[in-house]
Amino acid sequence: MSIKKLLTLSAIFSFISIRILAQDKWDLKRCVEYAITNNISVKQADVDARFAKLTYDQSKSAQYGQANFATQLGINFGRSIDPTTNLFTTSQSLYQGISLQAGANLFNWFSLRRLIESNRYSYEAQVANIDKVKSDVTLNVAAAYLTALLAKEQVSLSQTKLDLTKQQLDNTKKLVAAGSVPELNAAELEAQFATDTSALISAQQTYDIDVLSMKALLSLDAAIKFDLDTPPVETIPIEPISELQPDLVYSLAAQSFPQQKMNELRVTAAEKNAQSIKGQLYPTLAIFGSLGNNFANDIRRSVPSLTGVPQGLPYYAYDSSNVKAYPVFQPGVAVSHVAQPFGDIFKGYWTQLDENFRQQIGIQLSVPIFNGNQVRTNYEKAKLNVKTVSLQKENDLLTLKQNIYQAYFNAVGSMEKFEANKKAVVTAERSFDLATKRYNIGLLNTIDYLVNQNNLFTARINQLAAQYDFVFRMKVLEYYKGLGVRL
Repeated sequence: MSIKKLLTLSAIFSFISIRILAQDKWDLKRCVEYAITNNISVKQADVDARFAKLTYDQSKSAQYGQANFATQLGINFGRSIDPTTNLFTTSQSLYQGISLQAGANLFNWFSLRRLIESNRYSYEAQVANIDKVKSDVTLNVAAAYLTALLAKEQVSLSQTKLDLTKQQLDNTKKLVAAGSVPELNAAELEAQFATDTSALISAQQTYDIDVLSMKALLSLDAAIKFDLDTPPVETIPIEPISELQPDLVYSLAAQSFPQQKMNELRVTAAEKNAQSIKGQLYPTLAIFGSLGNNFANDIRRSVPSLTGVPQGLPYYAYDSSNVKAYPVFQPGVAVSHVAQPFGDIFKGYWTQLDENFRQQIGIQLSVPIFNGNQVRTNYEKAKLNVKTVSLQKENDLLTLKQNIYQAYFNAVGSMEKFEANKKAVVTAERSFDLATKRYNIGLLNTIDYLVNQNNLFTARINQLAAQYDFVFRMKVLEYYKGLGVRL
């Protein structure tokens, strides 16, 4: 292989490796798509929908009636009834019965039709439930993603603060060596360096735990390499708060939110089910028909033979003159039973089937009179179930409205808190800048300098946390409005 080919292959492998490493970055879109495909809750919702689909398909098939074929083959012993003659017999016999039965409802007050409709709406409700679970998973993934991003930013801030303390410690050691500042300054900075190191370790641990929680939410193996893509929080698109007023958001969510669609379908399904059960209170007209046949043959056959010994009392026969009588005896006959050849057992099989073939067709009217009040009780339960799912629908609407208004107030509060923290950071930065200048010329002691530094770090952390909290609160409102989750 030439050097040129080797260099070409090397470049290709390097490009593939770069693409693979780039794919290790998980942005929100990739996280959401992976969660929707692999999250266990979504899979369970999909299984529930499949169960509902099977029930719906089965109820549709039930309207075509039913047909059953049966056959039985056996041996009779002792006293039994010959299935072809309906007479008692004591001989052993091989028999076979064949039957084909079919039937269908002609009219049952639309009970079956309403049941089919109920199962269809139940199935559609389960499909809507899949969308609901996906939406919930999307929101949960977005919340976990933003939480992990905040933890990652805190790691970065902690590292920056640690680097700043290390730089200041190195400068102070040089000044101590030159005799410009007391050794106490360096000792105080060393203590602060240890504190900042501990804070960095804690921040990294928090980030690692948040990433682990993210993997669990995605149903991702905890050992898989996972690194979040970190878009600047300032670039995350946010709807204006004026476009997310709670009354507007609620009116849109009540119409398009998967939970409400699912509840609407469940109420309709419950109503159709009640109508189906009500139809069972009235007569049912059905058609039926059947075909049947029987075959039976003795397994052992009887063989008579003369024994030569007279049997029974004689009777007398007279001659032609009717004067002289002659005794007459019955001949002795012995009957033995021997097994027939296998081929003889089925002799006449088709002839018997032709002679014993029977058919039946008819119409059946079934009128419910009294059955322990079972159907009527089921009907009353079905009506109560309609009330139950209707109340659940109303309760979910109330909860939805409460959640939207609470999300709005949280968003407004987070926005105000974020604005306040931005001002605090500006003030802390100015204070720290002045403190640094005074410390460098020996006009500020180390303790005061560290206080200003910690105040700046705390202000930045608070601003970052408030900003991410504000973004998340706004994303919740966008989610309720039906805009999805965008980062």
